[in-house]
Amino acid sequence: MRSSLLRRTVLAAALAGLLPAGPHAATRKLEIEWIDTLGGAATLIVTPAGETILVDTGWPGFESRDAKRIKAALDRRGLTAIDHLVISHYHTDHYGGVPQLAALVPIKHFYDHGPMSELPEDKGFPQMYAAYRAAAKNTTTTLTPGATIALKQAGGPKLSLTVVAAAGEVIGTKDTGQNPACAAATPQPVDTTDNRRSVAFVLSYGAFEFYDGGDLTGDVEEKLACPAKRVGPVDLYQVTHHGQDNSNNPVLLATLKPTVAVMNNGPRKGGAPETFKRLKALPSLQGLFALHKNAATGADVNAAPENTANLDTPEGGQTFRAEVDASAKQFTITNTRTGEARTFPVH
Repeated sequence: MRSSLLRRTVLAAALAGLLPAGPHAATRKLEIEWIDTLGGAATLIVTPAGETILVDTGWPGFESRDAKRIKAALDRRGLTAIDHLVISHYHTDHYGGVPQLAALVPIKHFYDHGPMSELPEDKGFPQMYAAYRAAAKNTTTTLTPGATIALKQAGGPKLSLTVVAAAGEVIGTKDTGQNPACAAATPQPVDTTDNRRSVAFVLSYGAFEFYDGGDLTGDVEEKLACPAKRVGPVDLYQVTHHGQDNSNNPVLLATLKPTVAVMNNGPRKGGAPETFKRLKALPSLQGLFALHKNAATGADVNAAPENTANLDTPEGGQTFRAEVDASAKQFTITNTRTGEARTFPVH
């Protein structure tokens, strides 16, 4: 009897070893959620193997509002830790919430664009940066263009994350041909803030590609597109810099050719009218979504109400969630406010 039980136990263990780990592994789907930090940034990625990647952490303060919203997103999925935390750059709305999040959730690996001793545009930088370094136990990985983050594979299509820009530099290219979109390029002012040093990456899952550029500004964005393209096309575009128009360079948008764009703006931050015009003019774009209605502009330069997560709720909290079914070559965007889901083809 004991021998039979032992054989069954060994067989069960062997079968378990063949199955991918994590609560979402069986679904073989990639998930992305834009957590509402009211004009900050926090993008949660859950891989088919149940691994978590968080890009930025939102604001500090507000009774740990943003950290609590991130933890709630993990709790909904039965997840208990951040495996990889990518800090795009050192502005308060992107990394200020790190200490509060670290007090709520274990963070295993920290990544950023490299150490800095000062930030002229932020007088509070020394204290904020010191708090970030302390939360990371002074152990972070510097990401450079071309770097990758090693991710667990779940037996389905290949999953990869490749850095395309960091610290003001961009990834190289083997493509020596001229990008036709560059014919319409206009000179971009040189940005001197940490925005231009943002970590930008492409997340690929089979044929699906997602681009997140942090707050990368137009001068560096042009380097990703001209004279030869280094990125694109992509299926899903996180609108850069909350929709500010000194980012979202038209030549890069024309090169990325996104099918869907999601903007992580606030009710009074980001969502510039010019950015909406640029996005709506893209022939490739089939869906434009915004976390908030811009309270200062009109309907023609906002996302449609059904494609807006938060309409007239100053406290926010509603989000968009993307689910990628690589085998079916499609992805779905769900508005948590309305429950409406829209499905789009993968290029």
